[in-house]
Amino acid sequence: MAQKTKVYPHIRERRGAPFLLYRYRKRMGLLMGFLLALVLLGASQQFIWVVRVEGCSSPEQMQELTAALQELGVHRGVLKGRIDAKQIQQKMLYQVDSIAWAGLNIQGVTATLLVRERVVPPEKIDTNLPANVVASEDGQIQRLEVTDGRAVLQKGDTVRAGEMVVSGVLEDRWGMTHLVRANARVIAHVPRSLEVKVPLLQTQVSFTGEVLQRRYLELGDLRIPLFLYQPVRGDYKAERVSRPMELLGFPLPFSISRESYLFYEKQEGRIREETALREAEKELAQREKALFGEDTVVDRKISASIEGDAVVLRGDYVVETDIARQQPITVEDRRQQQNQRPQRPSGY
Repeated sequence: MAQKTKVYPHIRERRGAPFLLYRYRKRMGLLMGFLLALVLLGASQQFIWVVRVEGCSSPEQMQELTAALQELGVHRGVLKGRIDAKQIQQKMLYQVDSIAWAGLNIQGVTATLLVRERVVPPEKIDTNLPANVVASEDGQIQRLEVTDGRAVLQKGDTVRAGEMVVSGVLEDRWGMTHLVRANARVIAHVPRSLEVKVPLLQTQVSFTGEVLQRRYLELGDLRIPLFLYQPVRGDYKAERVSRPMELLGFPLPFSISRESYLFYEKQEGRIREETALREAEKELAQREKALFGEDTVVDRKISASIEGDAVVLRGDYVVETDIARQQPITVEDRRQQQNQRPQRPSGY
């Protein structure tokens, strides 16, 4: 182009990899460091740096499976040649009862555990075993749905816990006794109560705004601090975040973790009665949800009082729920029920 236009160019600057390599051609340290990095990167491919679990639905189960893998020798920094995938799959089935199938795949520096959760079958009921239906707790019967057996009580009757509602002892028209497994739904109004106590004298925590952060270089089980060590003094809340390092989407054999220390102060103080009452109401609502579940609350009476240095919140409820419970019939129960039969004249 310069020849065609009869222009005489002057080179002012040279850029690019060839000129850069030529400039540092006599610095063997850079070349040795680059070759050493390639060797270390190739050697790191013989280890496991990422462990994943797929197929579980809850974080608790994931933690259990990860701990089981670690006990079996599958963790960050382990040599891939030491892992026997088939043997670990079999041991996982024996060690963790909540899974029905497990498969361990090793691809590159990643070990992935694929699991299938076990479907727990319902408890088998021996229908040949005779039983009565009794009340599981005190209440007043509102509805009685009998599938098998003979109803002893009816709608509107008051029943005590353990009292028989549906009998599994039947008598035919000839006076002969038959034992069956009684089955029924006994919908009753049941009284229940809850109590929540919130102290007025509490230890209040206020953060000072001071935050101390420390970083670590994690290489397998080795943690290398990237700071000058000083003891942490005072009351604090620690938070830890670990971030795996990647290069162009390729996982590197180390990660950077950060620990944050949030400092706070403790103060003994008396909270307001309105604040304690709001805390008691929140806790009472949580207990109601945990205790009653899907049951219907028919009546709800809440009373609040101050007892000493605490706010007490009491709840009296009437809950509509199924109180049926099957109780096997023993020989003694059968004799007692037969003795309670009214005397009938002989003959058919």
